[in-house]
Amino acid sequence: MMNSNFENHIRRYLDRQRNDLILEASRYALEGGKRFRPRIIFAILEGMGIPEEKGYDAAMALEFIQTYSLIHDDLPAMDDDDLRRGKPSLHKAFREDIAILTGDQLLTDSFRIVSESNDYDSETKVNIIKALSTYAGRDGMIYGQLLDVTSDKNDLDSEKLYLIQENKTSGLFKIACLIPMYIAHMDKEDYFTVLGSLIGHIFQNQDDLFDMIKTEEEMGKNLSDVRNDKLTALQFCDVDTLKKLIDDEFEVLDHYLENAPFDTQSLKELLMKLKER
Repeated sequence: MMNSNFENHIRRYLDRQRNDLILEASRYALEGGKRFRPRIIFAILEGMGIPEEKGYDAAMALEFIQTYSLIHDDLPAMDDDDLRRGKPSLHKAFREDIAILTGDQLLTDSFRIVSESNDYDSETKVNIIKALSTYAGRDGMIYGQLLDVTSDKNDLDSEKLYLIQENKTSGLFKIACLIPMYIAHMDKEDYFTVLGSLIGHIFQNQDDLFDMIKTEEEMGKNLSDVRNDKLTALQFCDVDTLKKLIDDEFEVLDHYLENAPFDTQSLKELLMKLKER
């Protein structure tokens, strides 16, 4: 279910920006996102007894980075996908050069949003910006993307697959789990980093599974990993085995949450939606 308050927060931010083609393309790219990573932020904050609104600026920054990564993933030089969030990819709707610039702007804006926020003190801002730049950068998502584009289905290296998932996918989930910790001034970085890692591996294994059992219409995007001979979990197991692996990963995650330093009810409800997607 869409969080209308958070969507209005994004809309108000965009309304304050200069009205040009990059803004138009940004609005287009941001429409239709499931906002799963922001919802993790809000669920953990709720479990800490902190109003979700305290997470809106950081969640918007993270959603901007997520959207930028999708824009660039879809480009002809990357996955060459024509469909995203149920409509033409940004480079198809606005041209390739505009898509590149829009992705660049969303990434850059993410740091500005946090630095200008009135909801965080200086220490919290520094910690959030550090997490964004670390786990979305060369020690996180970018490293995972590098491994992804330099591998193929014949590169049967399970360690490389793990590193792709741990960095390309889990990187942004780690940020989503760390942001509430920073807002709460809690010192549990190891716990929340592992939590993001566990969620990210489940999410990516599900995506690999859906490439085989769902249609592009159901997913709202091109299922290009098979077409592009990408290294995925299905190079190491069949569909039924992957389903069992995902179930096992959910069980590990459930056990891990037993020692969470916050009330996990809201997060577990959200993760159940992930399990049922």
